[in-house]
Amino acid sequence: MKPGDKANLIGPVVRGWLERHPAFSASPLGDWGELVGEQVARYSRPKSLKDKVLVVIAFDSIWKHHLELNCHAVMEKINENRREPLVEEMIVRVGVVPESDPVMNPAYVQLAKLKTRRNRGRKYEKTPVRPLAPEEKALLKKLPDPDLRTIGARLLKRIPVENTPEDDE
Repeated sequence: MKPGDKANLIGPVVRGWLERHPAFSASPLGDWGELVGEQVARYSRPKSLKDKVLVVIAFDSIWKHHLELNCHAVMEKINENRREPLVEEMIVRVGVVPESDPVMNPAYVQLAKLKTRRNRGRKYEKTPVRPLAPEEKALLKKLPDPDLRTIGARLLKRIPVENTPEDDE
């Protein structure tokens, strides 16, 4: 196994762990249906959580009243097993209940932007360009096609010149 292959295996593992970590979940509250029950979740959704104030949208005034009566129980469930309370106040408003829960955690948006880096392998240095010798220029002039002359010149400029015993003298 090549060293680059290990990096390609670690990326998906780390991404999976981050997706399951509560700090990167779409909602720091958890699953709304588990918190309030499936029937209440069908007619209400959390809209925002800011400065420990949870705003919930209810389908109508009856569901708003129901949530207001049970808001302390909902906040206790949310804050359960946390060192610091996540929600200290809950505001319930009547409105259109969205189909899915909104993304309330900015870290979740950052997780979506994460991209795996591809290991591109070793980078090779370009060979230095050298001036063409008079014999090479003469050979290139003999070629009938101008595109072929251009390509030939580029290739010849990249071929390193070997030191011959005559050059050393």
